[in-house]
Amino acid sequence: MGISPELQEISNASDPELVLICAAAAERGAAFCRALGRSGQSEWVDTSLRIAWAAAAGDSVQDDCAEALDELEMESQGDEDDSSRPEFYVAQSMALVGNALAVSLRPSAAKAEMAVNTIRSLLSTLDFKIGGEKPVIVKYGDPSPSPGPLVQMEINAEREVLDLLAHRAATSAQGKSHTLPANRIQASSSEFSERLTPSIEEFSALSSWEL
Repeated sequence: MGISPELQEISNASDPELVLICAAAAERGAAFCRALGRSGQSEWVDTSLRIAWAAAAGDSVQDDCAEALDELEMESQGDEDDSSRPEFYVAQSMALVGNALAVSLRPSAAKAEMAVNTIRSLLSTLDFKIGGEKPVIVKYGDPSPSPGPLVQMEINAEREVLDLLAHRAATSAQGKSHTLPANRIQASSSEFSERLTPSIEEFSALSSWEL
């Protein structure tokens, strides 16, 4: 299986674009912490996302990033490696935000690709559970099955971010614009998070979690 077009484009993104891509991924994934996490965890996510978006807009927030990352290091969660528990999804969500902060300090295409793969994996789990946990058997040589609705929504969101960045690069080359579309991408990513929340709540109910 070859690398997806979205991941290929991310691997070629500039440093400022990587910061923006990771902030967008963290915003989309924040829905898990907001729906399943404790109030203190959600507050850290919201505060840290503001810092990540400020960094994506070009503000100097290195000290704030470092402080927020230190707070994440001190956060201890039980069952964070057990995907049958809500703590796992909260930890993954917070890690995505931490990754965005880390990338704002030291841009990395590998970390941006990891963020996208993490969200796709989480949403694939939701698609499987909500879809009735029906296994799909793919014979050798057959094409991969189509992604589930939530994974496809994520791919569309990634495509939107990359298309906006490509448009910005094209207009910049013509001397028309040099500003990254951070505000527009932030609004779109926040809307994605809101749309995802009902599916997370349904997933939680199907998993019989007591939150």
